Amino acid sequence: MTVVLDATNRPRHPEKAQRPDVAALKKPDWIRVRAPISRGYGDTREIVRANGLHTVCEEAGCPNIGECWDKRHATFMIMGDTCTRACAFCNVKTGLPGPLDTGEPSRVADATAKLRLKHVVVTSVDRDDLDDGGGGHFAAVIRAIRAQCPSTTIEVLTPDFLRKTGAVEMVVAAKPDVFNHNLETVPSKYLTVRPGARYFASIRLLQRAKEIDPTIFTKSGIMVGLGEARNELLQVMDDLRAADVDFLTIGQYLQPTRKHHAVERYVHPDEFKAYETIAYAKGFLMVSSSPLTRSSHHAGEDFARLKAAREARLGGVWRPGAPAHGDRLRRIRQSRRSRLMPQFSTKRHVRHSAAHMFDLVADVERYPEFVPLCRSLKVRQRIPEPEGVEILVADMMVAYKFIHETFTSRVTLDRPNLQILVEYLDGPFSRLENRWAFHATGDHACDVEFFISYDFKSRTLGLLMGTMFDAAFRRFSAAFERRADVVYAK
Repeated sequence: MTVVLDATNRPRHPEKAQRPDVAALKKPDWIRVRAPISRGYGDTREIVRANGLHTVCEEAGCPNIGECWDKRHATFMIMGDTCTRACAFCNVKTGLPGPLDTGEPSRVADATAKLRLKHVVVTSVDRDDLDDGGGGHFAAVIRAIRAQCPSTTIEVLTPDFLRKTGAVEMVVAAKPDVFNHNLETVPSKYLTVRPGARYFASIRLLQRAKEIDPTIFTKSGIMVGLGEARNELLQVMDDLRAADVDFLTIGQYLQPTRKHHAVERYVHPDEFKAYETIAYAKGFLMVSSSPLTRSSHHAGEDFARLKAAREARLGGVWRPGAPAHGDRLRRIRQSRRSRLMPQFSTKRHVRHSAAHMFDLVADVERYPEFVPLCRSLKVRQRIPEPEGVEILVADMMVAYKFIHETFTSRVTLDRPNLQILVEYLDGPFSRLENRWAFHATGDHACDVEFFISYDFKSRTLGLLMGTMFDAAFRRFSAAFERRADVVYAK
């Protein structure tokens, strides 16, 4: 009989006490880790204790705690150490949680500052007892960290907020840099592994976070070794990509006690590598797949790689705040992409200032008045960013000859650098990227650079429209110069 006690010497998992012990498979060499004994580990533990905080590193028995805490990286677990659910894989204790601690947000921020974290991960227990599932508390923690550590990037790993209307909206409105929610396992295993959750509710949660703020990075994780089939895992990848999830983690399930779900098998590192290759082929920006991968393991380094991957996905040719003319690597990337996708570019010298031309192109809601291809345009959302940057999410309906299509784009207005980037989100294209750059010249005029690359989902439509679009884009870019002559005529 296995009995695990919590810090107060009470059974940690009373809900599992009547379950029979299950045999534990012998761990292979690749799954073993060293015991945490370093000075850095001790320092991190002291800071966590001094601030009266819980960490998922301890509560869930993470195998990477020694490595992470030695580097002063801890994942804070908010809203207490008691979960309202009893998942068969999880080592966090189950029961009726206490009331929320209103001082916790400031203490998390204090610990973040003391640990000098550049990237912080905040997770929680499930709080089905709260009206908002804890969404408001997550938002309060994010705001507290932002106030005290403005340069720290924030990743949240949330519960599923099942039947908690408005919870995800509260969290996303607080502007975390990464919104993470783990699926944990394949749908066929939910009843035995994650009985309190619903697979498609979790998928919808991730999709909803991206809908609210298309600029946010979304992330999810899954465990293997629970008896899932390979094709089931591949289907989960497809479901996550359909929800536009950017980052996938895949790790080995480790059995906390013999009362928990059995490890059906230990997956070999070579198989993890194969899953990583497949996941990248399916379109994830970032994949971490190894036996000891966990959602918050190497989260800071992974966030830097995630941002770099997004820039590379955009072609590496421009980003807000970067100069319009880049280095040799950028030109190589652009050259490679030009061989794969149709593109059109032009540079025009106009007799109006760069600021005036930026304002004209940035005023997207006026396009139907003078842009030849545009029949309607509606801005769904405006998202102000630091340092004068604004992001719009807009639906644009274009018509050219017999073609009428609507697509959704994210428009980044970088006013300080007089640059505009249009990124494709949804519609008839498999990809579309459009950028503008405005360069002042010495004669109170400017040069306007316009570039667009695109590819249709339908190869037939692409063949039909390829030559038409070159002429259409010439008309499109020239329309702004004519508009400027009218608006800014002296």
